Amino acid sequence: MSNPSLQSFADFIAIRFPLSQEEKEYLLSKVTVLNFCKEDIVISAASTARNLFFITKGIIRSYYQKDIREINTEFFFEQDFMTAFTSFLTDEPTKLCFQCLEDCEVVSIPKILVHKLLNQDNKWQILINDILKKEYIKKCRRESSFLLFDANERYHYFLEQFSESENRIPLFHVASYLGISPETLSRIRSKKINQIDLSQVDKI
Repeated sequence: MSNPSLQSFADFIAIRFPLSQEEKEYLLSKVTVLNFCKEDIVISAASTARNLFFITKGIIRSYYQKDIREINTEFFFEQDFMTAFTSFLTDEPTKLCFQCLEDCEVVSIPKILVHKLLNQDNKWQILINDILKKEYIKKCRRESSFLLFDANERYHYFLEQFSESENRIPLFHVASYLGISPETLSRIRSKKINQIDLSQVDKI
C-alpha cells in the first residue's frame, strides 16, 4: 500500500476491529483518495450526500447560506468522518455546504459500499455506530453550550474542544460558529482568559 491516506484509513479501521488481508484489499479497492484545494467545495447545498469521507489532511467546515451570510455549523479535522449526515441517511438533498479551510485529502467511501459492508458482516455496525455516536454527541454539546454559556464561555469551550483551531481556522469563521460577531470575539480574546466550569456541558 503506497498511499499514506489509504494506510491511515486502514489503520483507523483496524483499531476498532481486525480485518483479514482479503477484506482490507477489497475495502481499499472500493474507496477513492481525493485531493481538494483550500476553499474547494466538497459537498454543495441542494445536493444529496452519496459518499462518506474520512479526512486524512486538512479541515473542512459545514455551513448554511442565509442571504449573503454564511453560518458555520461544524468543523471536521484529520481522523474525522464527514458528510451531510441527514442527507446520507435519508437520501434527501442537504441544505448544508461543506468547504475546505485548508488543502485537504480525504478518503471517499461510497454509500453503496457502506450498505454492502453492513450486509456482509455486523462488525461494520461498530464503525457506523461510532461515527454516528460522535456526531450526535457533538451536536448535543454544541446545543447545550448555546443554552448554558455566554459568548465568553462558548469561546473557551470551543478552544477546549478544538485545541488546534486557533492557528488553523480564521477567526471570522470561529465567530460565525459561536453565533457572535467578529468584533465581539476580538474583545473576548483581548481579555485575560477566565477560569470557567465547562463540566456541565460534558454531562449533557
